[in-house]
Amino acid sequence: MNIMMVTVTERTREIGVRKALGATPLRIRQQFLIEAIVICVLGGVFGVLIGIGIGNIVANQIGPGGFIVPTVWIATAFVICVVVGLLSGYYPARKASKLDPIESLRYE
Repeated sequence: MNIMMVTVTERTREIGVRKALGATPLRIRQQFLIEAIVICVLGGVFGVLIGIGIGNIVANQIGPGGFIVPTVWIATAFVICVVVGLLSGYYPARKASKLDPIESLRYE
């Protein structure tokens, strides 16, 4: 959420331009929510790849046999990533959609 709050603050001028050109609050909220979800899912992808890599290394150290990739837990992890992205991105997205375009253009 902190990263998204900083993003909203840094892009206040851009939000003002978009609102001045006719962007609706819904579109602004969608933009920031999608960004938050993408950031969380990318973190989930890297976490799954690192987990599979470490699991293979540990399985090879233990002995012969295979490493079973837990697909149910991977799917659960991605669902959790999307939920965390939605929850942590909603407040910054709402804040961005409520900015006044005139004040936003005057920012800095």
